[in-house]
Amino acid sequence: MLVDEDAYSEQSCRVIARLAKEVVCEANALPHTAMLDGARRDSRLALARQTAMYLAHVVGQLTLNEIATHFKKNRTTVSHSCTNIEDRRDSPLFDLQIEFMEKQLRARIDDYRGLRSSEKKSVGAVDVFAPRR
Repeated sequence: MLVDEDAYSEQSCRVIARLAKEVVCEANALPHTAMLDGARRDSRLALARQTAMYLAHVVGQLTLNEIATHFKKNRTTVSHSCTNIEDRRDSPLFDLQIEFMEKQLRARIDDYRGLRSSEKKSVGAVDVFAPRR
């Protein structure tokens, strides 16, 4: 039976986007549901969403289009968010916060990869984090 690798790629994108949102919500003391709806309630939530998009791009290696899909935003909005966060990293305190969240997201992705790797060995599944061709 052939495995549809696109489905696994889609699954890995969805997981990375979700993990990025979780890391940012936890770091900013926001409920995980805060980013579920598209509301732009306040600047704190907008910055958190921008940060999650940035982390999904930089740490999770998702394309801007993939991020746009999973955050239900336009690709240009994602691009603006990444540029905004990169510009804010000139502040040493903000940069430390981003570094902390990057480490948290990397650890969670590695944990997920470890889970997927053990499943791969036991049932012969395709690794969802394998490099795309």
